[in-house]
Amino acid sequence: MYIRKNIPEIGEFVIGTVESTKAHHVIFKLDEYNLNADLYTTEINRKEVRNFKVVFKKNRKFVLKVIKSNKSGINLSLRKVGSGQERAKQEEYRNEKIADEIINQTSKQLKLKYSEFFKKTGDKILNKYDLLYPLFQESIENPDIVDFLKLTKKHKDALISNIKSRISVKEKTFKYNFNFESKKSNGILVVKNTVKKIFENLKNEKVKLEVKYMGPGKYRFNITPKNNKKISKIIDVIEKTLRKNLTYLGMREIK
Repeated sequence: MYIRKNIPEIGEFVIGTVESTKAHHVIFKLDEYNLNADLYTTEINRKEVRNFKVVFKKNRKFVLKVIKSNKSGINLSLRKVGSGQERAKQEEYRNEKIADEIINQTSKQLKLKYSEFFKKTGDKILNKYDLLYPLFQESIENPDIVDFLKLTKKHKDALISNIKSRISVKEKTFKYNFNFESKKSNGILVVKNTVKKIFENLKNEKVKLEVKYMGPGKYRFNITPKNNKKISKIIDVIEKTLRKNLTYLGMREIK
Protein backbone atom coordinates (compact mmCIF):
# COMPACT_ATOMS: atom_id res chain seq x y z
CA MET A 1 0.00 0.00 0.00
CA TYR A 2 1.33 3.44 -0.93
CA ILE A 3 2.41 5.84 1.81
CA ARG A 4 1.21 9.43 1.86
CA LYS A 5 4.01 11.99 2.05
CA ASN A 6 2.31 14.66 4.17
CA ILE A 7 0.72 14.51 7.62
CA PRO A 8 -2.99 13.85 8.22
CA GLU A 9 -5.35 16.78 8.60
CA ILE A 10 -7.43 17.50 11.70
CA GLY A 11 -10.83 15.85 11.28
CA GLU A 12 -9.50 13.18 8.92
CA PHE A 13 -10.32 9.50 9.53
CA VAL A 14 -7.31 7.19 9.44
CA ILE A 15 -6.42 3.52 9.78
CA GLY A 16 -4.18 2.85 12.77
CA THR A 17 -2.38 -0.31 13.92
CA VAL A 18 -1.64 -0.75 17.63
CA GLU A 19 2.10 -0.52 18.27
CA SER A 20 2.10 -0.51 22.08
CA THR A 21 0.08 0.50 25.13
CA LYS A 22 1.17 2.79 27.99
CA ALA A 23 -0.53 3.60 31.29
CA HIS A 24 -2.85 6.25 29.86
CA HIS A 25 -2.56 6.02 26.08
CA VAL A 26 -2.07 3.80 23.04
CA ILE A 27 0.62 4.34 20.42
CA PHE A 28 -0.57 3.67 16.88
CA LYS A 29 1.24 3.38 13.56
CA LEU A 30 -0.84 5.16 10.91
CA ASP A 31 -0.94 2.73 7.98
CA GLU A 32 -1.39 5.38 5.28
CA TYR A 33 1.32 7.72 6.57
CA ASN A 34 3.91 5.50 8.29
CA LEU A 35 3.77 7.87 11.26
CA ASN A 36 3.13 7.27 14.94
CA ALA A 37 0.16 8.83 16.73
CA ASP A 38 -1.26 8.77 20.25
CA LEU A 39 -4.70 7.83 21.51
CA TYR A 40 -5.30 8.95 25.10
CA THR A 41 -7.88 7.37 27.41
CA THR A 42 -9.90 10.61 27.40
CA GLU A 43 -10.71 9.85 23.74
CA ILE A 44 -11.72 6.24 24.36
CA ASN A 45 -15.20 5.05 25.31
CA ARG A 46 -15.61 3.84 28.91
CA LYS A 47 -16.16 0.25 27.81
CA GLU A 48 -12.81 0.19 26.00
CA VAL A 49 -11.06 1.88 28.95
CA ARG A 50 -12.33 -0.84 31.33
CA ASN A 51 -10.93 -3.52 28.99
CA PHE A 52 -7.90 -1.52 27.92
CA LYS A 53 -5.33 -4.32 27.58
CA VAL A 54 -7.81 -6.69 25.94
CA VAL A 55 -9.14 -4.22 23.36
CA PHE A 56 -5.84 -2.68 22.30
CA LYS A 57 -3.79 -5.74 21.47
CA LYS A 58 -0.64 -5.26 19.41
CA ASN A 59 -1.23 -5.22 15.62
CA ARG A 60 -5.00 -4.75 15.92
CA LYS A 61 -6.34 -2.15 13.49
CA PHE A 62 -8.81 0.66 14.24
CA VAL A 63 -10.47 3.51 12.41
CA LEU A 64 -9.59 6.72 14.28
CA LYS A 65 -10.22 10.44 13.95
CA VAL A 66 -7.35 12.93 13.95
CA ILE A 67 -7.94 15.66 16.56
CA LYS A 68 -4.44 17.17 16.62
CA SER A 69 -1.86 17.19 13.85
CA ASN A 70 1.33 19.23 13.73
CA LYS A 71 5.09 18.84 13.96
CA SER A 72 4.89 18.18 17.69
CA GLY A 73 2.71 15.09 17.24
CA ILE A 74 -0.59 13.57 16.19
CA ASN A 75 -3.44 12.83 18.60
CA LEU A 76 -6.37 10.57 17.83
CA SER A 77 -9.91 9.91 19.00
CA LEU A 78 -11.83 6.64 18.97
CA ARG A 79 -14.99 7.84 20.67
CA LYS A 80 -15.59 10.40 17.92
CA VAL A 81 -15.80 7.71 15.23
CA GLY A 82 -19.36 6.63 14.35
CA SER A 83 -20.20 3.21 12.93
CA GLY A 84 -21.04 4.68 9.51
CA GLN A 85 -17.77 6.60 9.41
CA GLU A 86 -15.89 3.45 10.40
CA ARG A 87 -17.45 1.41 7.56
CA ALA A 88 -16.86 4.18 5.02
CA LYS A 89 -13.17 4.49 5.96
CA GLN A 90 -12.65 0.72 5.88
CA GLU A 91 -14.18 0.55 2.40
CA GLU A 92 -12.08 3.49 1.22
CA TYR A 93 -8.91 1.81 2.51
CA ARG A 94 -9.76 -1.51 0.85
CA ASN A 95 -10.43 0.27 -2.43
CA GLU A 96 -7.16 2.22 -2.26
CA LYS A 97 -5.28 -1.05 -1.69
CA ILE A 98 -6.89 -2.46 -4.85
CA ALA A 99 -5.90 0.66 -6.81
CA ASP A 100 -2.34 0.41 -5.49
CA GLU A 101 -2.20 -3.27 -6.50
CA ILE A 102 -3.33 -2.31 -10.01
CA ILE A 103 -0.43 0.13 -10.34
CA ASN A 104 1.98 -2.49 -8.99
CA GLN A 105 0.64 -5.15 -11.38
CA THR A 106 0.86 -2.76 -14.35
CA SER A 107 4.44 -1.77 -13.50
CA LYS A 108 5.45 -5.45 -13.47
CA GLN A 109 3.80 -6.05 -16.85
CA LEU A 110 5.64 -3.07 -18.29
CA LYS A 111 8.89 -4.16 -16.60
CA LEU A 112 9.14 -0.89 -14.73
CA LYS A 113 10.01 -0.27 -11.09
CA TYR A 114 6.89 0.22 -8.96
CA SER A 115 8.26 3.47 -7.52
CA GLU A 116 8.95 4.81 -11.01
CA PHE A 117 5.48 3.98 -12.34
CA PHE A 118 3.74 5.20 -9.18
CA LYS A 119 5.49 8.55 -9.59
CA LYS A 120 4.05 8.80 -13.12
CA THR A 121 0.55 7.76 -12.07
CA GLY A 122 -0.30 7.49 -8.38
CA ASP A 123 1.48 10.64 -7.22
CA LYS A 124 -0.16 12.76 -9.93
CA ILE A 125 -3.62 11.34 -9.19
CA LEU A 126 -3.25 11.86 -5.43
CA ASN A 127 -2.09 15.44 -5.94
CA LYS A 128 -5.17 16.19 -8.04
CA TYR A 129 -7.91 13.97 -6.53
CA ASP A 130 -6.56 12.76 -3.13
CA LEU A 131 -7.70 9.17 -3.86
CA LEU A 132 -6.88 6.67 -6.61
CA TYR A 133 -9.88 4.35 -6.71
CA PRO A 134 -12.66 6.80 -7.72
CA LEU A 135 -10.65 7.95 -10.76
CA PHE A 136 -9.86 4.35 -11.74
CA GLN A 137 -13.54 3.46 -11.44
CA GLU A 138 -14.56 6.34 -13.69
CA SER A 139 -11.86 5.48 -16.25
CA ILE A 140 -13.68 2.23 -17.06
CA GLU A 141 -16.36 4.18 -18.93
CA ASN A 142 -14.17 7.18 -19.74
CA PRO A 143 -10.53 6.09 -20.35
CA ASP A 144 -9.57 9.59 -21.50
CA ILE A 145 -9.93 10.85 -17.93
CA VAL A 146 -6.37 9.61 -17.29
CA ASP A 147 -4.90 11.61 -20.19
CA PHE A 148 -3.59 14.26 -17.78
CA LEU A 149 -1.04 11.62 -16.69
CA LYS A 150 0.54 11.94 -20.18
CA LEU A 151 1.30 8.23 -20.42
CA THR A 152 2.40 6.55 -23.62
CA LYS A 153 -0.34 4.62 -25.43
CA LYS A 154 1.25 1.33 -24.33
CA HIS A 155 1.32 2.39 -20.68
CA LYS A 156 -2.21 3.83 -20.75
CA ASP A 157 -3.67 0.72 -22.42
CA ALA A 158 -1.98 -1.57 -19.88
CA LEU A 159 -3.26 0.51 -16.96
CA ILE A 160 -6.84 0.69 -18.25
CA SER A 161 -6.83 -3.04 -19.04
CA ASN A 162 -5.80 -3.90 -15.47
CA ILE A 163 -8.33 -1.47 -14.03
CA LYS A 164 -11.12 -3.15 -16.00
CA SER A 165 -10.01 -6.60 -14.86
CA ARG A 166 -10.04 -5.63 -11.14
CA ILE A 167 -12.81 -3.04 -10.78
CA SER A 168 -16.43 -3.41 -11.77
CA VAL A 169 -18.60 -0.39 -12.51
CA LYS A 170 -21.02 0.25 -9.68
CA GLU A 171 -24.52 -0.17 -11.03
CA LYS A 172 -26.85 2.77 -10.68
CA THR A 173 -30.62 2.49 -10.88
CA PHE A 174 -32.42 5.47 -12.41
CA LYS A 175 -36.04 5.87 -11.33
CA TYR A 176 -38.65 7.60 -13.46
CA ASN A 177 -42.39 8.06 -13.20
CA PHE A 178 -43.96 7.81 -16.67
CA ASN A 179 -47.51 8.94 -17.29
CA PHE A 180 -49.40 7.38 -20.20
CA GLU A 181 -52.78 5.88 -21.03
CA SER A 182 -54.88 4.36 -23.80
CA LYS A 183 -58.37 5.61 -24.55
CA LYS A 184 -59.23 2.51 -26.56
CA SER A 185 -61.83 0.04 -25.33
CA ASN A 186 -59.09 -2.56 -24.81
CA GLY A 187 -56.78 -0.01 -23.21
CA ILE A 188 -55.35 -2.35 -20.56
CA LEU A 189 -54.21 -4.79 -23.23
CA VAL A 190 -52.74 -1.98 -25.34
CA VAL A 191 -50.73 -0.76 -22.34
CA LYS A 192 -49.44 -4.27 -21.59
CA ASN A 193 -48.42 -4.82 -25.21
CA THR A 194 -46.67 -1.44 -25.34
CA VAL A 195 -44.64 -2.25 -22.23
CA LYS A 196 -43.66 -5.56 -23.86
CA LYS A 197 -42.51 -3.62 -26.93
CA ILE A 198 -40.35 -1.42 -24.72
CA PHE A 199 -38.58 -4.50 -23.37
CA GLU A 200 -38.14 -5.81 -26.92
CA ASN A 201 -36.76 -2.49 -28.17
CA LEU A 202 -34.22 -2.41 -25.35
CA LYS A 203 -33.01 -6.02 -25.57
CA ASN A 204 -29.73 -4.96 -27.22
CA GLU A 205 -28.97 -2.18 -24.74
CA LYS A 206 -27.76 -4.35 -21.83
CA VAL A 207 -30.17 -2.81 -19.35
CA LYS A 208 -32.18 -4.13 -16.41
CA LEU A 209 -35.72 -2.77 -16.52
CA GLU A 210 -38.48 -3.06 -13.98
CA VAL A 211 -41.94 -1.52 -14.49
CA LYS A 212 -44.40 -1.01 -11.62
CA TYR A 213 -47.99 0.17 -11.74
CA MET A 214 -48.34 3.16 -9.38
CA GLY A 215 -51.94 4.19 -10.09
CA PRO A 216 -54.19 5.22 -12.98
CA GLY A 217 -51.95 6.33 -15.87
CA LYS A 218 -48.82 6.33 -13.68
CA TYR A 219 -45.95 3.80 -13.94
CA ARG A 220 -42.57 3.60 -12.21
CA PHE A 221 -39.65 2.57 -14.45
CA ASN A 222 -36.54 1.38 -12.59
CA ILE A 223 -33.72 1.44 -15.15
CA THR A 224 -30.27 -0.04 -14.43
CA PRO A 225 -28.03 0.31 -17.49
CA LYS A 226 -24.72 -1.48 -17.95
CA ASN A 227 -23.30 1.85 -19.06
CA ASN A 228 -24.71 4.85 -17.18
CA LYS A 229 -23.96 7.15 -20.12
CA LYS A 230 -26.60 5.34 -22.17
CA ILE A 231 -29.49 6.39 -19.92
CA SER A 232 -30.49 9.22 -22.31
CA LYS A 233 -30.68 6.81 -25.22
CA ILE A 234 -32.75 4.37 -23.17
CA ILE A 235 -35.19 7.11 -22.15
CA ASP A 236 -35.47 8.12 -25.80
CA VAL A 237 -36.39 4.55 -26.80
CA ILE A 238 -39.03 4.35 -24.06
CA GLU A 239 -40.59 7.70 -24.99
CA LYS A 240 -40.70 6.92 -28.71
CA THR A 241 -42.40 3.58 -28.02
CA LEU A 242 -44.97 5.22 -25.75
CA ARG A 243 -45.75 8.04 -28.18
CA LYS A 244 -46.21 5.59 -31.04
CA ASN A 245 -48.70 3.37 -29.22
CA LEU A 246 -50.33 5.40 -26.42
CA THR A 247 -51.27 8.86 -25.21
CA TYR A 248 -47.99 9.91 -23.62
CA LEU A 249 -48.32 12.49 -20.85
CA GLY A 250 -44.68 12.97 -19.83
CA MET A 251 -42.25 11.67 -17.24
CA ARG A 252 -40.33 12.79 -14.14
CA GLU A 253 -37.12 11.48 -12.63
CA ILE A 254 -37.31 10.38 -9.00
CA LYS A 255 -34.16 11.40 -7.08
